[in-house]
Order: sequence, then structure tokens, then C-alpha cells
Amino acid sequence: MNTTKNIVIQKTFLYRLKPTLVQKIKCMQFAGARRFIYNYGLNLVKNAFDNKLKIPSYTDIANTLPLLKKSPDTSWLKDTHSQVLQQTLKDVETALNHFFRGLKTKKKIGFPVFKKKGKNDSFRYPQGVRCENDKVWLPKIGWVAYYDSRPLEGEIKQVTVKRQGMHWYVAIVCEVEQTIVIAPITAAKTIGIDLGLSHFASISDGAVIENPSFLKKELRKLAHLQRSLARKKKGSSNRKKSVMKVVKKHIDIFNQRKNFAHQLSYTLVKNHDVIVVEDLCIKGMVQNRHLSRAISDVGWGMFLDFLKYKCSWFGKHFVRVDRFFPSSKTCSSCGCQQEMTLNVRIYQCKNCGVQIDRDLNASLNIRAAGLAVLNACGGLEVALSGEAGITGF
Repeated sequence: MNTTKNIVIQKTFLYRLKPTLVQKIKCMQFAGARRFIYNYGLNLVKNAFDNKLKIPSYTDIANTLPLLKKSPDTSWLKDTHSQVLQQTLKDVETALNHFFRGLKTKKKIGFPVFKKKGKNDSFRYPQGVRCENDKVWLPKIGWVAYYDSRPLEGEIKQVTVKRQGMHWYVAIVCEVEQTIVIAPITAAKTIGIDLGLSHFASISDGAVIENPSFLKKELRKLAHLQRSLARKKKGSSNRKKSVMKVVKKHIDIFNQRKNFAHQLSYTLVKNHDVIVVEDLCIKGMVQNRHLSRAISDVGWGMFLDFLKYKCSWFGKHFVRVDRFFPSSKTCSSCGCQQEMTLNVRIYQCKNCGVQIDRDLNASLNIRAAGLAVLNACGGLEVALSGEAGITGF
């Protein structure tokens, strides 16, 4: 019997802006002010940390903002909305908390780096933004037109404006109330997914998803663009044009990868009630210098994030099995384990004699492990975790 539950989820609506020349300049000024305040706050903390002094808190640094605006050298900060600057200091606080938490847990997390001009230009409003028809009101910038590709839903909670290449985008985070139907846990609609490089994914029902290799297909074109860029004189207009061509190519590759992950994750969630995956340590895997580019190109992390939040939206169950679970070494037929090197693509069990594709065998083991976890817990409603929402960046 299906059960229902009312939940509140976060959805991010991404639109491309159509700013005027004056509004583009304003956006660049806001992004520059954010970069300045971020580096300012981070520098205060770094000096205190290096000299073993008390680390200034968010409140301590935020209280210095009025003094900065009164100073003749930084009076231009008055033109930027105050909450944009405050949100920037919140970002500094978040980055530092991540760093200090890593020191306590002895994880290798580097100290936050200073922001550079022209890289990740963005700013954020926590409130005060509203939308009417195909325009968005950005405080101290005004009404900015955008391409209304889909209707907005729910209540606006946060807005981020970001530049990608030559264009500006607005990401509007909304809270939406909806009723979900919690899918029953049945073996018939349960799949295990084994992610790989030769194939993007092998699914326990026998389906094989080929690796699209978006970056690999564009490497020759990228190399040509980058060689052309290297020949341009620094500071020239031609060099700026070449830089934008390289950036545009990387953005195109990223968008292709994201579109692929969205479509595949939606298809899997729509057609299945329980999805079981391995808890991969992707950050550790990319340390392998022979496979780092291939692993980064395949986009496992993005795909798993999309799977997780789509399951929570549609009342489906998303289960991760332990990363040390020997899915490739275990026979899916009898449970016997044996060593398997990476070059061996067929699993031939020494105990029962079964022969099966290595990745299919792993996906069957992942599926079985997920069902065992669900049965032991009496049903794991991951869809009710409330972890929903993904940005477009």
C-alpha cells in the first residue's frame, strides 16, 4: 500500500539574463566588491592565524564594513548592496569552518585561497528579490530581463547571480511544498548500479550505459584553441577573445555532461523504486594521475547527486552500500570471493563455475547488498530525508 507525505523541497531555477550595458557594469562591480570583501575577510583571519592570535568571527569582520564604506579608498563599496557583502563574509566563515574541521579530524583540507579577478564572478542576495513576467528585481541594480524558459514555483529564498563566459545567469532558489507518494520496496523494481570508465554504468537488469566522454571528444579542439591563445600577446584584445573561446568550449562540455546526467538520472528514477549505488571516494580516486582526467570527465559525483535529490522528490529510495564492499570480487551466484585484477573483464567463479561480465556481476552484488540493508532496517525512506535541491553551477 502506497503512503503519502507532505514535504518541503528546494528547487533552483536557472535563467540566462538579458542585462543592458549599464546593468552588466553593475554586475561586474558587485562581483568585484564581493571578491574584495572575501579577500579582505580572509586576510584578517590569515594574519591572526599565522600570528597565533584570536581568530576574528563573522560578527567581528562584519562590524568593520561601515568603516570601510566611510574610508576614502573603499567608499565605492557603498554602491554595493549591504547584504551582498554580508553574504560574502558568510562564505568566508563557511570556508574557514571547513578548514578548521579538517584540522580536528586530521583531513588534508587546505586553507581557503584568495579569489582572483575574472574567475567565478558571482554575488548572492538572501532576500529582497522578486520576479514579474520575464524580469527579476535585483536590489541596487534594478529590473533585469531574462529568458523565461520555465515558470517559477514556490517562495523565493535565495538568489545568486553568476557570470559564465560572456553571459550572466540568475539562479533562484525556491521552497516548494509538495505531496509525494512513497514507493513500496520490491525486488522487481530494485536496481544496482556499478559505475565505471569503459562503460559509464552497468545496471543489474543487464542494461549498459556507454561513456559519452565529452571532454575526450573535444581534446583536439581544445588543444587547438589553447595553442592559439598561447600565441596571443598578453593584454591584447585578441588574447581576451581567445580566452573567451576556450572558456566557452569548457562551458559547452560541462553543459553536455550535466544534461546527460540529468536525463539518465530522471529515466532511472522514473522507472525504478529502489536505486542502489556504491559509496565511491571520488576525491581519492582522482589522485591517480593515470585516471584523473577520465574520472573527472565521466562526472560520477554530479550523476549521484542528481540521483539522490530526484529520489527524494519522487518518493523513491536511494541507498549507498559501503565503499569497501567487495562487489567485483564476490560471485553473484554463490557468494564466493576471489581476487580480480582490473584487466580481467569476465568473472569466472572457481567455486560454481559461473561466467559473467565483471561489471554486471558487481551491479548484481550491489543490488543484493542494498536489498539486505533495506530489509534489515524495515524499509529505508531516503526520500524523506529532506535533502533536495541542486544549483545550476
